[in-house]
Amino acid sequence: MSSRSAVQLSAQGISQYYGRFAALDNVDLDVRQGEFLTLLGPSGSGKTTLLMILAGFLSPTSGKLMEQGVDIIKRSAEKRNYGMVFQGYALFPHMSVADNVAYPLRIRKVAGEERLRRVKHILEVVGLGAHMHKKPSELSGGQQQRVAIARALVFEPELLLLDEPLSALDKNLREQLQTELQRIHRQVGTSFVFVTHDQGEALALSSRIAIFNHGKLTQVDTPENIYNRPDSRFVAEFLGKMNLFPLADLTRSGATASGRCGSSVLHALAPNPLSAAQPTVLAVRPEHMELHNECPTRDGYNVMAAQLTDKVYQGSSIHLALKVGGDASPVNLSVPGNHPGALMPSGAPVWLSWPVQQSFLLQA
Repeated sequence: MSSRSAVQLSAQGISQYYGRFAALDNVDLDVRQGEFLTLLGPSGSGKTTLLMILAGFLSPTSGKLMEQGVDIIKRSAEKRNYGMVFQGYALFPHMSVADNVAYPLRIRKVAGEERLRRVKHILEVVGLGAHMHKKPSELSGGQQQRVAIARALVFEPELLLLDEPLSALDKNLREQLQTELQRIHRQVGTSFVFVTHDQGEALALSSRIAIFNHGKLTQVDTPENIYNRPDSRFVAEFLGKMNLFPLADLTRSGATASGRCGSSVLHALAPNPLSAAQPTVLAVRPEHMELHNECPTRDGYNVMAAQLTDKVYQGSSIHLALKVGGDASPVNLSVPGNHPGALMPSGAPVWLSWPVQQSFLLQA
């Protein structure tokens, strides 16, 4: 998806207050043509509230919703031509799959022959062409959710809104449906706006991710950029695992900053100006860290002494918790089951190393 894709829908200054509580606080967010945009955040962060405003089910306290230069904030949901998929399938149990999917077309008075053609086509797209005469009760949970998606797409909406549609499914089925959603999105080309609180789901599916916290939009970018270079400590810790080291006596030399954590001096990339008044932590993803029995000598790497405190068996890998100097929280990383570190006893002294290029600074 090109970063220069045309803006299809633009939320501008959207706020939603309930008394003095701000469910959304001055949110600006564009939906680009053909993208898969995920609204991600913890429970109560405002992501579903924004989705309901986009759908037209909720009127915001303030703000605009611009579509082709027109503010549609007061346009009713049925006149927005957007499809909606809910967490619950909301299928009619007495109707066949085909009739459930055809329902939006009947409401729009689409002629019978054209209605049948569209239903057959969209059921083939979602992989249910052979199940059109079944009742919802004869289908699995994943199949029922695909019927709901087909029903939301059959009338060719300009935008498809999905409110945690996979959260009721078990882990394996949810992963299968993720693959199906990606395929469907590529095939139909409709813009998807997807709400979830599952970080892995957001990383796997999205063209861009918009992260919410306490009603505020904290960062919007591609999954790769958000994961590798989060703007804040909240984003860093919310999207994947992160090890953080508080730094003291911070200095800068060119594009690299250095600071002390316990008895170790650690280095990180610092492309932006540093503020001595702000407490700073060095952040690094666990997958970039290596474990050693002896102190390594490696140019361009941070090196730090640690002590193994805990091990958790996770099948193909072993999760390790390590204590380091200074005020740093326990360090977490995973190693393969055959790694020497997996055989070490609790209390064993070890060394950690990781590339300076994979280290970055965040405000504490």
